[in-house]
Amino acid sequence: MIILAKKDYYEILGVSKDASTDDIKKAYKDLVKKWHPDLHPENKEEAEAKFKEIHEAYEVLSDPQKRAQYDRFGYVGQPQENFGGTGQTFNQEDLFGGFEDIFNMFFGQGMRREENVSRSLRGEDIYLTIQIDVKDVLYGSEKEIEYTRYETCQACHGTGAKDGTAFKTCPKCHGTGVLRVQQRTFFGVVTTQTTCDMCGGSGKIITEKCPVCGGRGKVIVKKKIKVRVPPGVEDGGRLRIPNGGHAGENGGPYGDLFVILRVKDIPGIKREGRDAYSEVDIDFAQAALGSEVEIEGLEGKEVLSIPPGTQPNTILKLKGKGFPSPNGGSRGDHVVKVNVVIPKRLSKDQEELLRKYAELSHSGVNNKRHGFFR
Repeated sequence: MIILAKKDYYEILGVSKDASTDDIKKAYKDLVKKWHPDLHPENKEEAEAKFKEIHEAYEVLSDPQKRAQYDRFGYVGQPQENFGGTGQTFNQEDLFGGFEDIFNMFFGQGMRREENVSRSLRGEDIYLTIQIDVKDVLYGSEKEIEYTRYETCQACHGTGAKDGTAFKTCPKCHGTGVLRVQQRTFFGVVTTQTTCDMCGGSGKIITEKCPVCGGRGKVIVKKKIKVRVPPGVEDGGRLRIPNGGHAGENGGPYGDLFVILRVKDIPGIKREGRDAYSEVDIDFAQAALGSEVEIEGLEGKEVLSIPPGTQPNTILKLKGKGFPSPNGGSRGDHVVKVNVVIPKRLSKDQEELLRKYAELSHSGVNNKRHGFFR
């Protein structure tokens, strides 16, 4: 395989090469929401390709070891020989295949061997989106999902031929799947190789199609499976079910199933890591004298104690009332910002009491009666 230009995972996620793990995670979440195929019905194929590319970049850059290998060598996985430092990567088959072509061109030796181009191909991945509640995030859950996929036809074992045997060797390519054409040129005999147009590269001609799959080698099957949602998952997180995708070609392995998790919002509450964030409004008396107020928490109503003398924008915490970590451990906190609200309208009695308070505290206030009573 020749890779003419390696993918720039940093560019795909729109982050710099010195981006932190949090920056990469945030960029990934934003892009997943933007490019989810369900949001682009008009150009779903393009969105799916972009979606897979984003996941691929995140899988590498979010893993310290993979990221280090990518930063150093420009790829992740089994090393390949790299020549010239141009970003072009060659493996041994490509290199020696090139030499054989040169010999064919100049000496007409026909060194390149015939190969059946009908290779086994891995099946396509499937992406599904499900909605979960905050309780699923707090405690984990098991969800049953239903979807359809292509599976290898058991009647013909994926060959497309009746009983898996109703085929013969292609008479045009003699089972190689390729056609070779030799032309004499000024430089010698040049050999070109193309996919056989009679068998489509399989090397076989089906004499009688499988009645179950109609010769396709695959059938559509409705699947119903249960998936485990671990505690602490975030909105946009995904679960990977190996071999849960479509069947491969020519005996290739199944693709994977990816379940995208969408967490239902709780009005007024935001999540950052393990912590939940919200705000609460109190009046002057509650701030000065202290109080207990009821707020909306992750598990329902919670009581928040307001200490006497609380100032505007004070931050209070409900310990252990946040989200669990996906890696285990204790839950985060529910962080509450306190807003002290100044009333715009007062009753006559309220104004009199405030003026008495101002007199006792020697505060200089406007003596003019405003008449903005409610």
